[in-house]
Amino acid sequence: MSQSFQRARSPEHKELRRRMILDAAANVLDREGFNDTSLNAIAQEAGVVKSGLYRYFESREEILLELMISDVQVMCAALTDVVTGPMDVDQVSDLISEGFTDRPRLCLLTSRMASTLEHNITGDTIRAVKRRLNACSEEVSQAIRRAIPHWTPEESRRGMRMIFVLVAGLYPMTHPPAHVKSVMNEPEFQHVVPEFVPSVRVAARAMFRGIESMALQRQNGT
Repeated sequence: MSQSFQRARSPEHKELRRRMILDAAANVLDREGFNDTSLNAIAQEAGVVKSGLYRYFESREEILLELMISDVQVMCAALTDVVTGPMDVDQVSDLISEGFTDRPRLCLLTSRMASTLEHNITGDTIRAVKRRLNACSEEVSQAIRRAIPHWTPEESRRGMRMIFVLVAGLYPMTHPPAHVKSVMNEPEFQHVVPEFVPSVRVAARAMFRGIESMALQRQNGT
């Protein structure tokens, strides 16, 4: 049975409560899917009343953005640990694309960021979110430059941004609603349905090779 929160009296207790809510939201999202991850479902999973959630988050969207940021931070940390020196361009693009595709929840939330998650939150919240995402993106960009030293900071940032946009656009196309999936499984349409993981890998390589080509042209003054 749900119960009311007692107000957290210390930053440590407040963080524990926030973590409990986020863990509950992650459980609901992984089990029920995006559309059924409501505040009511999160509160029930956490064992609290819905009103208790508002002491820690302003909306469902902020909760899901926090989950996304947590997944991004884990991905960025893993990438920066692996990339310690020069690597082949294809290897770098594969590592970044796998950083996303190995984390389906991150791909899902990335695909809903602009259309849903950036709504129903305040400017202060989205500003804080963007700053944290930018910090993670900068870590990855620096890792890319360790791997591909002749790329400029902007070229490395462009590579990361392009894969982010690729995942955001491709994930919903390859994970349609059940009624759409049923139709697309028919023989007439099967040949036009892309597979998510190999499609991300191929497109990421193509984009990184394009940046590499422009970087070499820049170096050669052509």
